[in-house]
Amino acid sequence: PERHVPDVGGCGWRTRAGHLLKNQSFYPQTSKQNLWDNPTFAGVNTWKEYHGPKMRADAEIMDRLDRFDQDLDEWEAKKAFVNTTRVETLDRFYNRKLNRTQLATSASWAPNRKARREVHNYYNTFDSAMDEKPQKELKKVFTDKVLSSDRDAIRSIAKRVQNEETWKQVFKHMEQERRQDLRADLQQRQAHTDRLMMLSGQPVKQHLPPGAPHRSLTNSSVRTEELAAPRPPPSVKDVCSGSDFRGLIHADNPHALEALFPGAGHELSAEFRARATASTRPGFPAPPPAETPRCAKKKGGREASLRQTTSVSKFSIPASPPRVEKVCARHDDEKHKEHAMEQFLPTVAPPPPDQSKGWLNEDFSPTSTLNNPAKMPTKFTQFGPKSPSPKEFVPPPTRPYAYAVLSPTSQDSKMHETNGLGSTMSLRSLRESASAPMLSGGLASQSIGFEAETSKRAGRSQQALTRSVCDELDAFEGRISQSAMPPVSNFFSTPRGSRAQRDADRRYETKRPQP
Repeated sequence: PERHVPDVGGCGWRTRAGHLLKNQSFYPQTSKQNLWDNPTFAGVNTWKEYHGPKMRADAEIMDRLDRFDQDLDEWEAKKAFVNTTRVETLDRFYNRKLNRTQLATSASWAPNRKARREVHNYYNTFDSAMDEKPQKELKKVFTDKVLSSDRDAIRSIAKRVQNEETWKQVFKHMEQERRQDLRADLQQRQAHTDRLMMLSGQPVKQHLPPGAPHRSLTNSSVRTEELAAPRPPPSVKDVCSGSDFRGLIHADNPHALEALFPGAGHELSAEFRARATASTRPGFPAPPPAETPRCAKKKGGREASLRQTTSVSKFSIPASPPRVEKVCARHDDEKHKEHAMEQFLPTVAPPPPDQSKGWLNEDFSPTSTLNNPAKMPTKFTQFGPKSPSPKEFVPPPTRPYAYAVLSPTSQDSKMHETNGLGSTMSLRSLRESASAPMLSGGLASQSIGFEAETSKRAGRSQQALTRSVCDELDAFEGRISQSAMPPVSNFFSTPRGSRAQRDADRRYETKRPQP
């Protein structure tokens, strides 16, 4: 307990009789303060136990410093939240801008996959929903025994189709042989008729020798004869596209096989269907049945080599490097490239990856950041199933509903070279001209933090054209300045006369005689 009382800020001055003096310390000027917080109105025991130690420890200054630190932490949390949200918004905006540019110039694009039951209620069945299932659920349905039985069913149907095609070919050959027999019989009758005409002394018409191909005497061109020839029967590209193969896994669910065997499922289905198609060729003896393909599963799938040999086309965002370095997290395209799926078909989106391999969306709101200071600028995007240990009053990270896809860029698109400005013209050709003095010097320094640099691969024809236009403007301005005519101010209205011309017109009006 505090034993000594100071003169200022203590219990207050008293008379020798013990009465409290009502001076300026007796009447506090602070509003909304309880009387027990004022040491003037405190007794001896209260001073010893509360007000004395509080004053000696300088508790007011300590409380003020604590509030200052708390306000500073709240301000830093708010600033980090605003910077992170702004950078994420700019990344998302410029990514969509690049996607729209590619969609405008690409020959084909892959829309988002939708469930077939959304198209018609006919597909609202268990079999039609296999393409929507993740790998964990497909392993429970598409077992090795089920896939082996499915391939055996395709082989059995392909064998029946091959038998039908063989009989079709036999019937076709029989028709051709019958036609040849009819033509030979007609030629034999014609030869008998010619022999009778020759014995009777009549002139005999010349005919083709026996066995020679018949050819009609026409004046048509070779191209006309090619067009008049019968069309050959179409070859079957994929026998599994027939109605007999509906409901089979390798025929109807290549997307599910790709999700079940990442990097090899689509090739497994395509290769087996190609072999099944080859086994249906007509002939005797019949071709061997389709064998089960053995796709070597590469480590990392087909995306592993693509990530090493390709680069991501992206736009730079208008944000300064110091501000980007202070963000809590950033969904950068280079980071998503390591976990993206390859679009191996031109018009079909690849199956989504496992949810445990997707990125985590952390909550960087000021309240969440203050409760978990470890979230402050980390400069990384978290992937995988692991997340920071949950704490009280801190929401867990969430999984996104979309996933990244690696797709080839359009060859006709050059927008990525100029950050989406729509022009590949170099600024060097403009700075070298006298018609654009504002562009000379320091233009690139105005875009601090804006990483967009104009392409240095602009064609020489564009530079020459720009330079010729600027030189022509310079020559025009030089002729205007050297001539005695007034400067041209408006090309769309009648030129205004000079003051000397107006004075001459006024004198002419004065001297002209009145009628």
